[in-house]
Parts: sequence; structure tokens; C-alpha cells
Amino acid sequence: MSGSDTEKFSPKSGFMLPIIISVLLYVPYLRSAQQSVRGTINGKVTLDPQSEVRAFRVAAHNLDRGIWYTVFTNKGMYIVPQALPGRYEVMVYEPGYGSQKSQIQLGPGETKTADLVLDKKAPGGVGSAGGGDEGMSTGRKNAGKVTYVSGMDDIFPPGPALEYLKQQCTGCHADGSAWRNMHSKEDFIRGIERMTETGPANEQYALALGRTIIPESQKQMLADYLMKNFGPGTPFKKLRLDPLVLDEQVASRSIYVSYDLPEDLELQPAQNFIVNAPMVDGVIPRYPGLKLHHLQAATISPVDGTIWFSSRVSNSVIQLDPKQLDPAKRWKNYPIKGDPWVGVSGMAMDSKGHVYWSELKGGMLGELDPSTGKQIRYQMPQKGSDVGVVVDKNDNVDFSLIWGAEFGRLDKTTRTLHMYPTPTPDNGIYGLAVDQDGNIWGAGWQKGTMSKWDAETQAVKEYQVPNSWGQIRRIGVDSKGIVWGSEYSVGMIARLDPRTGELKEYKIPVSGALPYDAWPDKSDNVWTGDEAHSAMIKLDQKTGKFTFYPMPQPFQSVPKIEVEPNNTIWFGTRGEPIVTGVHFYPDGYTADAPPLP
Repeated sequence: MSGSDTEKFSPKSGFMLPIIISVLLYVPYLRSAQQSVRGTINGKVTLDPQSEVRAFRVAAHNLDRGIWYTVFTNKGMYIVPQALPGRYEVMVYEPGYGSQKSQIQLGPGETKTADLVLDKKAPGGVGSAGGGDEGMSTGRKNAGKVTYVSGMDDIFPPGPALEYLKQQCTGCHADGSAWRNMHSKEDFIRGIERMTETGPANEQYALALGRTIIPESQKQMLADYLMKNFGPGTPFKKLRLDPLVLDEQVASRSIYVSYDLPEDLELQPAQNFIVNAPMVDGVIPRYPGLKLHHLQAATISPVDGTIWFSSRVSNSVIQLDPKQLDPAKRWKNYPIKGDPWVGVSGMAMDSKGHVYWSELKGGMLGELDPSTGKQIRYQMPQKGSDVGVVVDKNDNVDFSLIWGAEFGRLDKTTRTLHMYPTPTPDNGIYGLAVDQDGNIWGAGWQKGTMSKWDAETQAVKEYQVPNSWGQIRRIGVDSKGIVWGSEYSVGMIARLDPRTGELKEYKIPVSGALPYDAWPDKSDNVWTGDEAHSAMIKLDQKTGKFTFYPMPQPFQSVPKIEVEPNNTIWFGTRGEPIVTGVHFYPDGYTADAPPLP
């Protein structure tokens, strides 16, 4: 190119100046045009003068796009910002109240008002999934007369077997409900033997807890204690579930964007999945098959930003593209090959975009290459139930056996499996996380530990969490290497500094909380889902303050969450009336977290 040609295309020549000016003027227009495509829905929620409208959830369902926007009232008013154009049904979705459904057509750039009038109803109205304590948490429904207590010490009184019970039993049997079926000391003895000798479900994928040896004298001591405190005629004690008092200014800043699951997604009933198996001789009940879809875990693709869910009832892994406007193209289903039902659970992805899942039934580890559709399912060296999976910075795939009590690793190069048992027998490893040094951290679900598999020594070290009563559910690592765990049964969050061994516990300030996760965001706030109160909870570790955010559906349980780098959160629904993939914006839309699509 000649010098004159170079000068010709130089901005200094002025030749390009009109074009540059035109482009600069056009950019704001583009932004304005994009913004004007979206609209706003607002309105007032009215109830009788004797009742307060406080942080009530309002759901706006875009029927054309298959998207729900869920927001919360502030002083009776609500606003749905940045809503896509289309036909909407707008309603209050609050238990115990009936709500009209307002039908509106929202055009590009429009603001539409939909005022909503409520009436009090018996539990079961629009948006209600039951009432009072019965709807608050799976497994907490009233069964006869119940005495509600404030803590585990009230359920389990002092006695010679108490400490041993806490070590061996309450990780699985947190509130003692399963023991209400026992009628004699002999029943309790047989139950203890079933747990420790044949396994609670007597199935290959629910491995017996047979590494915990309980001498006959200890069995007798445990049975005496259980008969005295849980046998016939004893009071039925359960943890009290106090209602949340919400900060509606905080709640009203948040928004949930939920994407409807395809209506034609096939159900694959789990005919052989065992739940709530009794500890007495007789027929073990088999699960009849779920009637609603169940999205258990989410993971975010580092390649294209799509969201992947483990879909237990469709026996598949599912890809969601939240940027896709067309609901028919938004989801892609990948059925798991080779088995009609595997109990797909944990999810993770490597740097190449390969998807990994864990299987509760049979304890296998699955791998999918979405670009080719090729699947590989890795057989474990021993029987067990694979519940969690994570990928480290080097693309090694780490997993955990909850029945079998082992850490596992799939080597990225050799594709061979390696297993590492826990020092404490039968300390089922539930949730997993990887720290900055490639060490795997696991939640000791049955024996109450935060456990570390050391990448250098390949040894497992356990840190006992004293007030957990056994059950650590999920685990996470923050940017400073601090390890966090959820103490599910007792409503606490544990903080462990591996460098010093210092352990600190934070009590969630509401009775009956059931924290499922412990996932730090980029600001090192720790997030958990509270199944009992159907809420997301944020712990600010700098101040120790807890903040509560109600879920988009009443009585919605919270499966495994995944936090984006922009501090928004993804999760799926499981067993809910409305089955969706959910994107939670705690602070609403921001420059870092814009609305999708």
C-alpha cells in the first residue's frame, strides 16, 4: 500500500470522519433500540385493610416466550423491569391467598399496569401448595400430635448413649422421625443391624454401612435409649419452624427469571429408587415414580455460557441457552444411554465443554461430548452411589461416593479411576469443591466432617464439626481458600481455615432452617438454599449478617445452586408445580448481569 493510500484511510485525513461520527451517533441509537424492545409491568397489590402486603411474590408469565419474571412487593407496589414483549398472565403467587390473573399484552417499550386484588383463602388457593407447617418442608408434615421444640437437645435428651448416637446415627436420622415405626427394643436392634450390616435400602447402589462396627453392648445401649425416648407412647418432638420476617426493600430489588421446561420432555419413572426404607423386617417400599420433573444440579459451560441441568426424572442431562428467544430452541435434551434410570445427580464441565454427571444408581460417572453426542459411562471399582462431581483447574474430574464413603478422581490423561476412602468409616461424602491448590473438599454427610483429599499426598484428612449432629450437606471454597459447609440439620454454616485449622460456626437466625448449600460468590459472600423456609440466604462473612430472599414458588425446595462470576445464581426446580430453570438476580439487573435473553 502506498503512502497516499495509507493517508487516505487515516482518520487524520478526514475521509473516515463522517463515517466515524455516524457510527458513534448510531451506537446510542442501537442501545436505545435494544432497550426499547423491552417493556415494564407494574401495579398495586390490594388486600383487606386488616392484612399487610409484605414482600408478596408477583409472577408475570410471558406465554409467548415461556419465561416467568418473579418480583416482590414493596409497600404493596411491584415492578417487573425489562420484560420482553408478549402476552402475559400476571398474578400474586402467595400461599393462603387467592389472586386474580390479569391478562395483558405488552408491546415494545410499553409500560402496562396490572393491579391485583387478593382475598384470603384456606390453604390451597392460587399459588398455595399447602398451609402452615405441612407445606414448609418435605418430611416435616404433621403425623399426629407433635410437640415443637427449639433445638436438637430437646429432641435427644441426655443419656449414656447420646454421644454415640450423635457419632453414628443422627447424620441420617436427624430428627428421629424414622424411629417412630419401632414398637419394641427388638425392633430397634433389628433396625441398627440393618443399617450396619445389610444397608438401609438393601440395593447395590445403596451400599451397606458395613465398615462401622457396633459391638453388641453398644447396640443394646442404643436400643435402650431409643426405646425410652422414641418408643410407643413417647412424645413426637420436631424442630419448630418459625416464619421468616422479610426485609421487603431487599426482596423487592431482586428478580427471578425462570425458563419453562419443554412440555414434551419425557418422564422416566424411577421404579427402582428406594426412599424412606423402614428399619423393620418386611417389604421395603419402592418409589412409585415422580409425576413432575426434577432438575437436581446446575453447571455453567465455560465454552458458550449455556446452563446444564441434571434431569432425574427424564433420565437425561439438559442444556439451556438463556440467550435464545425462541422457547422451542432454548432447550436441548441428551438422554443417558444404556440404562432406563440412573438417578442422575451432580453436574460439572471441563474446559473443553465436556459434561460430567454422577449416578446414584450403580455409582457410575457419565461423560458427554455435546459436539458429537458421544457418551461414556465409567464403572466404579466398587459398589456405591455417586452423588457429587467437580472438575479441577487441570481438567481432572473429581467425584464422591455417598454410599461407599470415598473420594474419586478420573485422571484427565489416562482416563483411569482412582478411589480414596475416608478415615472415618461410612462417612458418606456428599457435596464437593476444589480449592486453589487442586485439593478436593467433601461434606461428610453421615459423620459430620469437612474432609480434604490432599492432591500432593493423596491422603484424606477430616475436620470434625462439633455442633453439626452429623450432617454436613454441601461444601464450597472462597477466593482466600476458606472452606464453607452447610450444617443441614441444625441450621448453621461452618467456616474452616485450613491453614490454622480454626473452625467457626454461624447460626442462621431463624428456627428450623435447613441450609442445603454453602457456595461463595466472587465477593466471598456465602449462599445457601433453605429448604424449610423456601428461601435463598446470603451470609456476609465480613459482618456475619444473614439476608433472606424468598423463592419464586411457595414451598420450593432448593437443589444444588451454581453461582455465576457476576454473582447471579442458577438452579432448577424439583417436584414443583411449575418446572423451570431459574436465574436469580439478587440485586436486580446490573451492567454485569443484564437480562437474558
